[in-house]
Order: sequence, then C-alpha cells, then structure tokens
Amino acid sequence: MTASELQRILLYKGFDDMGDYLRNNPFNRCVYNVILRHGPKPMEIPVLTVFNEVFYQCIRVNFDANPGTDLEARYLNEEAIWLGSRKNALVIFSMVWGIMRCKDDASFNEGVFVEQFYPLMGTGRDERFAYILIKYTAGDRILPPKRFLPNPTPVDEIPVITSKEDCEAWCEVMENFSQKTIERYLGLYKSPEEQNNLLSFIEGAFKEVGDKNSRVNFSKLKEGILHGKYHSVAEEDPDYAEGMGLTYKEELEALRLKYRKQEQEHKSHIRHLEGEHQYELNRLREQLEEKALNIRRQYDADAHLYTFSEMSEIVKARFSKAGAEEFSNMLYKLASKHGYLNEDTSRAIDDIVAAVIEREKGVTAVNIPSVNQVNINPQTVNNHAKDDNK
Repeated sequence: MTASELQRILLYKGFDDMGDYLRNNPFNRCVYNVILRHGPKPMEIPVLTVFNEVFYQCIRVNFDANPGTDLEARYLNEEAIWLGSRKNALVIFSMVWGIMRCKDDASFNEGVFVEQFYPLMGTGRDERFAYILIKYTAGDRILPPKRFLPNPTPVDEIPVITSKEDCEAWCEVMENFSQKTIERYLGLYKSPEEQNNLLSFIEGAFKEVGDKNSRVNFSKLKEGILHGKYHSVAEEDPDYAEGMGLTYKEELEALRLKYRKQEQEHKSHIRHLEGEHQYELNRLREQLEEKALNIRRQYDADAHLYTFSEMSEIVKARFSKAGAEEFSNMLYKLASKHGYLNEDTSRAIDDIVAAVIEREKGVTAVNIPSVNQVNINPQTVNNHAKDDNK
C-alpha cells in the first residue's frame, strides 16, 4: 500500500451510485449536466468515477499541509497514474479548478490552488471546459458547498499493516507522525471506538518506522479521544446532534433563537443586492473569460507570425517565382483555416511573390551577339592578311 492509496482511504471513500451525488443537490446536478453536454466525447471514464475523483481532490486540497507546492508531481502526475491517462487527469483537475474558481468563500488552500494550478491546465478543450463550468454554475448562482466534507473509509475496512512499506506509507500520510496531523485524521471519524482503532494503526506503524525522539504523545491522544476532543468534522453532520448533551443542545437553541431574526434580515439584504448586481457580475465574468481567451489567441497568432516572417525571408531570397507562388497559396490556405487571414497578413503574403519578381529583374543577363549582328568589313580583313604576309 502506497501513501497515495492510504490517503484516499482515509479522506474519501466515494460512492457507488450517482444518486448519492445528485439527490437533493442542485449544484451537483448542474455539474452533471455540464459534463454530459460539454465534457469530452467520448468520456473515457464513467461519470461516477469523475465525481468521486473530483470530490476527493477537492477534499485533499483543503487537507493539504503544503498548499500550492509541487502541484504537478503531487497532484497531476499522481492522478494520471491512478487513472492511467494524463488526459483524464487534466479533465478531473479542470473541473476541480473550475469549481474552486467560482466559490464565493474559498478557503486559503483553495485560493492558493486556483492561482498555482492555472499554468498547468494547458490550453484547448480542458481550459474551455473549466470556463464553461464556471459560466453555468456561477452565472446561475448555483454555487459549490462552502466546505467539502470528507467521507472516510470505515476503520474496519482499512487494510491491515503487513509490511514495512505499509508502515512507511502511514508515516508519510501522518507527516512523520506529527501530533497535529494525527489529530486532524482522528477528527474524520465520529465514534471514539473508530478513533481508538485508527490510533492503533498509527501507533503500530510508529513503533516500526517512527523516530523514537518524536514528540508525539499517544497517551495524550487517547485521553483526547476519551473526552470527545476530536470531532470537528463530525459536528457538521446533523446525525451527530443525537449524541450531544442536553445542556449543549439548550445553549445551541438559545443562540439560534437569538440570531434567527438577524440572519433572516441579512439573507434578505444579500438577495436584494444580488438581484441588483447580478447582471453586472455576469457581464464582468464573461468579459474576463473572453479576455483570457483573447490573450491565448494573441499568443498563438504572434507565434505563427514569427514563423511566417522567418520563412518568408528565406523564400524571397532563394525561391523562384513558381516556388514563391506555390508557397503563397499554401500560406493563404493555412491562414484561412486557422483564422489569421486579415488585411495585413494578405498584403504580406502578396509581397512574397512581388519580392521574388523584383529580385529576378535585378539579375543582368550576358548577351552574346550573333554573326548577323556583327558588322565585318571584308576589305579590312584582307588588308590585315597582306600586312601579315609581308
């Protein structure tokens, strides 16, 4: 078992049915429709696999202790190995980037990922797919969840440790058995029993490959489990409320009653502002998207123009008129096909043949006169012959 496989097991098990993603979830339904209408055709991986991978990577980004570092190796290349294709990995991360790009309240890790991963997206279909996703979700105000909740594999389904390599995988995932990291992973599970069992895995791996001078305190971790300290994620699950004490429930209800009116007024004010400025926001988003695409097109056009100029100079200096005409016809076809044929380009192409014709005019021909063109006086020739005989 590798560290990559173990992290997947601990963070996100995924689902076996698309209904688990689409049921009562407008955002996921919107993403699903965008994939079907505008995604790669044909899809090389099932849509369910796409959703499982996208949500796993969203959770992983937020769980990353080193956000924005070495993203190509740690994210893109690793996903390409997992899916067996870099093309499929780019599809997954174009969706991850698009989802995080249109969040109103992105976390620090998500903001860093959006900024640092953009240069790795490349050009073409994957980049356009990301912007289509943003247009449909943000444009209709169908926004992603504020937080992507992990869905850890039950502890009793985690593979047992059978080798030193397994222990080293645990060491890597737990960041060399950092106590803070261990606490974060314990917080993924609800019950003290699962947390204790998970800690047993970690402690077993630590005994095999851990640094004996490490400051990890397993006794303190077990005490934290006993007092219900590690349940940060579990608290967000509605089912977790059934296990809360009565005093906590009463305090929570009092706070809800106190701030319910303010919350309603705040939401009403937000809806009013959104209604006033929604059109302007959509227009600005479209302008930004168009600007980004125009920059990319201009870059491609400049590259073509440089190549065109270099080759044109060679043709002007060396080609015959027939060769220059053939070359010009080829340029016309390529420029028309790729959308670069404009007045300046057309004039530059016409100048190639004209330059070759002008160059050939400058070559001075050597004319040798014929016999009929030479005026010879026979008398003069005879006199010269007599003089020679004397």
